[in-house]
Amino acid sequence: MTETVLVTGARGTVGNYVVGLAEAAGYRVIANDLTAAGVPVPVRGEVRPGDLRDEAVRARVVRGVDHVVHTAAQLDAVADPAQLAASNTDVVVRLYEAAEAARVKRFVHMSTSMLYAPRQLQPLTEESEVAPRGPHGLSKHGAEAFLRGRGTSAGPAWTILRAAPIYGRRGRHFAAMLLAVGPILKLGLPVVPRPRGGPRHTFVHAEDVARALLFALRRDQTAGQVYNVSDDDPLPLGERLVETFRAYGLPTVPTGRLRDGVLHWAARSFSAPGAYQAADTSALVAWRLVVLRHGLKAALRPRLDPEAVTLLDDELVVDVSKLRALGWTPRFPRFAEGFREVLRWYQAERWVPRYS
Repeated sequence: MTETVLVTGARGTVGNYVVGLAEAAGYRVIANDLTAAGVPVPVRGEVRPGDLRDEAVRARVVRGVDHVVHTAAQLDAVADPAQLAASNTDVVVRLYEAAEAARVKRFVHMSTSMLYAPRQLQPLTEESEVAPRGPHGLSKHGAEAFLRGRGTSAGPAWTILRAAPIYGRRGRHFAAMLLAVGPILKLGLPVVPRPRGGPRHTFVHAEDVARALLFALRRDQTAGQVYNVSDDDPLPLGERLVETFRAYGLPTVPTGRLRDGVLHWAARSFSAPGAYQAADTSALVAWRLVVLRHGLKAALRPRLDPEAVTLLDDELVVDVSKLRALGWTPRFPRFAEGFREVLRWYQAERWVPRYS
C-alpha cells in the first residue's frame, strides 16, 4: 500500500526538492505552502495550500497522511520576533498536535546548525552546546525543545535534522547574498578581489538536505534522534567567496589573507542596529543597480542576515558522521560543484547576471 507524506514549504528551496524526491521514492505526496502558486503538483497526490498558522488548514493538510516532512519556516532573520515565533515555533507545536490527532506515524523536522553556540571546538557534533544567536535562532530552538520534550512515548515519532547554511535553487535569503557579492563588486571594479583565509564553514546543497530528510523518514532507528546535515567541504570564508566569483567567470586579483581583526570588527559593527541597517540598505541599492544594468528580474532581495553575520568571526564546521554511519552521503560533497549547478539555474531564470 502506498504511503502518503505531507511536505510543508513545498515551493521553497528544500521543500521543492522533497516533493520530487518523495514521488520518485514511491510516496503519494500532499504538497503544502501558503498558496498553490509555484508549488509542484504531485502526480499521485495533490496540493493543499494554506497558512499553517490556521487551525482549519492544519487539520485539512494532515488528513489521510502517514508522515510529515516539515520544511516550512519564516527565514527572514530580521522579521518581527513575534512573527518568527509564530511561524517557526508555534506552527511546529500545533502541526505536530494535529498530526498526532490524525494518527500520523512520523514527523521529520528541518532545523538549523546555526543553533550551535559560537566559539566551540570544531567540528560540531549533535552533542555540542546550543545557544541561539538571535530571534530567528530562538524560534527554531523553541520548536526543537518542544519535539525533544515529547520523548518517544506518544505521538508521531519525530526526527530533527540540523542543516548547515543552505544554498540552492529558489533561495531568496542566505543563498541570495552568496549570489550577489560578485556582481555587486563588479559594479565598480574591473577585477574583483581574490581573498584567502578567514573562518571555516561547511555549507549544504538544498537537494542534499531534501535527500537527508527522506533518508531519515525511511529508517526506524532515526526516531527520537537529532542529526546534522552538511557537505564535506570546510572552506575558509575567503576561498568560498573566490569559488562564487570563479563560477561567474569574473576576473580576480589576489589580495592576501582576510585578517582576523578586521573580520572581528566587521562582525561586531554589523551587529549594531544602525550599522546593520546602513549596510543592508547599501546592499539593496547596489543590487538594484545590478538588476537595472543586466535587465534582470527583481526576484532576489540580497540582505545581511544579522545572525549569519556572526560567521564573519566564527567557524561553523558541522560533523555529519552520525548520519553517515547510517549510510547517507551527499550528492554535492564539494561546494564549488554544487554552487555552479545552482548558479546555472539562477542565470537561466534571469535572477542573476551572466558574464562573458
